[in-house]
Amino acid sequence: MHVVGTAGHVDHGKSSLVQALTGIDPDRFEEEKRRGLTIDLGFAWLSLPSGREVGIVDVPGHERFIKNMLAGAGGISVCLFVVAANEGWMPQSSEHLAAIEVLGIENGVVAVTKADAVDEDLLELAIAEVEEHLHGTGLQDAPIVSCSAHTGAGLEELKTTLDEVLSSAPASVDVSRPRLFIDRVFTISGAGTVVTGTLTGGSLTVGDHVQIVPGDRTARIRAIQTHKRKVEQIGPGNRVALNLAGLQRQGAERGDAVVKAGQWRATKLVHASVEVLPGRITGIEHVLEEEGAHLLHVGSAETPVRIKLLEDSEIAPGNWGLAELRLRHPLALARGDRFVLRDAGRALTFGGGQILDPLATTMRRRSRRGLEILHRLRTAEPSEALAAIVDLEGVVSISEALMRAGVGPPEPGVVLLGDSMVSEHRLQELAQSLRTELDHHHAQLPLEKGMARETLRAVLKLELDAFDALVDRLEDVISEGPIVRLSAFSVQLSVDQERMRDEVVAIIETSGFSPPMTKDLPADAGLLRALSVAGELVKIDDFYLTRVLATEARGRVRARIEEAGPISVADIRDLLGTSRRYAVPLCEWLDDIGATRRRGDLRALGPNP
Repeated sequence: MHVVGTAGHVDHGKSSLVQALTGIDPDRFEEEKRRGLTIDLGFAWLSLPSGREVGIVDVPGHERFIKNMLAGAGGISVCLFVVAANEGWMPQSSEHLAAIEVLGIENGVVAVTKADAVDEDLLELAIAEVEEHLHGTGLQDAPIVSCSAHTGAGLEELKTTLDEVLSSAPASVDVSRPRLFIDRVFTISGAGTVVTGTLTGGSLTVGDHVQIVPGDRTARIRAIQTHKRKVEQIGPGNRVALNLAGLQRQGAERGDAVVKAGQWRATKLVHASVEVLPGRITGIEHVLEEEGAHLLHVGSAETPVRIKLLEDSEIAPGNWGLAELRLRHPLALARGDRFVLRDAGRALTFGGGQILDPLATTMRRRSRRGLEILHRLRTAEPSEALAAIVDLEGVVSISEALMRAGVGPPEPGVVLLGDSMVSEHRLQELAQSLRTELDHHHAQLPLEKGMARETLRAVLKLELDAFDALVDRLEDVISEGPIVRLSAFSVQLSVDQERMRDEVVAIIETSGFSPPMTKDLPADAGLLRALSVAGELVKIDDFYLTRVLATEARGRVRARIEEAGPISVADIRDLLGTSRRYAVPLCEWLDDIGATRRRGDLRALGPNP
């Protein structure tokens, strides 16, 4: 399905032509009918000779309503460019052509209207003038049909020509990411809120839960209409009206987007390629510099924008460059979205461009690495764009990578790591860094069983799921609870260390619950830490117990509490036959492991038996 949009100067007969073709008056407001000009968008549809049905968006031609024109042009795929034979090419003809050019609309038909108002010589001159202005643009090969909405002359030829152009126009792409930029919002008594727009990117179905972006407003699709017919499902490339349950009239406005929850995120910072049109198209030689007030139009949305040029200090007419765009209002944007740029001060359309990265992070000017990837994104196929985004970030969540690249499942060159994606090159770097850290740890602390997982994860700067997935991928790395080690590594005590271990264990067991302080034990800190990690000793404050003594202390205290109820530190001291110096840290250790729970000055049973 395709949507055709009109374009052309005010009072050149766009709305009259649409009504003559469709039998539908696109001028919806009494003021439009009274003043004889289109102020806002109008909508109609018709069946062409092949049986193909198309929607038509009629846009205003007056310069004061250019933003409304751009709101309608954002969703069209084929242009019906209108020039009146009795007036010829006019200023708004140039501005509308500029918008069509930067939006990349290259499929169209030119209707030279009011042919009945001039003789054949003037008609030929008007057609020649149109051809001259279209030369070098995307519409230079567009067929030209002279016609009259008043007499009906040429209308059948115009329909046939539109049919032929539409048959060769690219079909709307379905990437399973539907988005409908809202161009109208209204309420219907007994039904509720209705929004309309041109659907792109995917299908919507009655009953779908949707989100209004920006913001977290949600709704359910109660009904769908296209061309005043109810349907259960609608695909991309259609004019659509959605009846939304759970959304108030003030909960949506033109420029908002209806999307499926979780698939889109509003953005205020994007990277883009920006083109400045030559003066022969715009009628003025405009040089783009960062200073000045600029407006960005995309879909049905409009927002002020600050432009940071990333390569040069300016972009001359007829040239393009890479830029960072900071939007005043957040929008739901996708890679590949075409936009229009206007000079707010001089009220003129001078260029536009294409979104390369819709969820960008700020970039330094002339960043060699960043610019290289943006150049790749400018010409990349969808799968290549995904690899470029992942290459830019190193590690990126799956949802963000898909949003930024606008594609489906991962492609070759990209590896899933938990809920993140990494490039194959970055994966190899991470794996080598992990092995290097473990190897260094084992060399420095040969009596420790391994390295703490959280310490290693912090060094690698990975999210938990990505770290776990990385460890799982590496066959030469073993994870044992809170410890990670190389599979080839094991703690091996020397003969002297084994003798010292036996001596320390004997000293502690003989001392019961009043062992020597750590500093008074004959072993060094490394051996004690290794014995603790191995589970032979339990560190409690500034002393150690053997595993057997620690288990006994835990069992005795819990048994006494079960028998007598909550007990004090003094009770625990007497129970274990020790002093307060040991009883207090023992109580705190029992609290920490959940064997007891402190209640004021007493200990009750904790959650862990």
